[in-house]
Amino acid sequence: MNYPYRAVLMDADDTIFDFAEGNRRAVAQIMDEIGYTHPDRFDQYQEINHACWEALERGEMTQAELQVARFERFLKRYGLENDPVATADRFVEILGQQVILLPHALEVVKFIASRLPIIILTNGITKVQKSRMALSEIRAYISGLVISQEVGVSKPDPGIFRHALDAHGLQPHEVIMIGDSPTSDILGANNAGIDACWYNPKGKTLPEGVHARYTITDLRQILQEA
Repeated sequence: MNYPYRAVLMDADDTIFDFAEGNRRAVAQIMDEIGYTHPDRFDQYQEINHACWEALERGEMTQAELQVARFERFLKRYGLENDPVATADRFVEILGQQVILLPHALEVVKFIASRLPIIILTNGITKVQKSRMALSEIRAYISGLVISQEVGVSKPDPGIFRHALDAHGLQPHEVIMIGDSPTSDILGANNAGIDACWYNPKGKTLPEGVHARYTITDLRQILQEA
């Protein structure tokens, strides 16, 4: 990227990894294992899961609480007697094995890494993110991995951005954040005084008051900006 930066902060899920597909596969497997076969089981789970992640972004729930709460609520709502803690632990294990990159992600990561160090900044679960990173081809091109569960704060809290900057000796004006989520990646970058590049493959509109210096609909546009 031909910009005045010293490093790139980059989101993981739905920016590099195809989290939607990985999550779908993991949910299908855990549902099979607990014996729940309802045809709408994925959508039923996602409704609860999304509500928990939104609570996390609002600071109403910790990462550890989220992991168990989503299954606790799901099992209770649908009358299942499985242990929520054991189910949550098993799901994290399964999810960490889903290493599915988005189209062109590896090419783009290689390209950026040949010019600037890449620091992954994710709200993901530590065990999941470290497992996927260890199993993925992109691991060789990543200079740092900052995970909200380890730091204790989640995007869009500027604290996780400051942690990433401090850990790598960087200032806000020296980095750019690339991510797909307006409410965590882009708003978080705004909160931390960092430039943002919004990866927006679905052509959505940014919420009022959230600003991106750059917007791309295809990761390969990063190659064209060189």
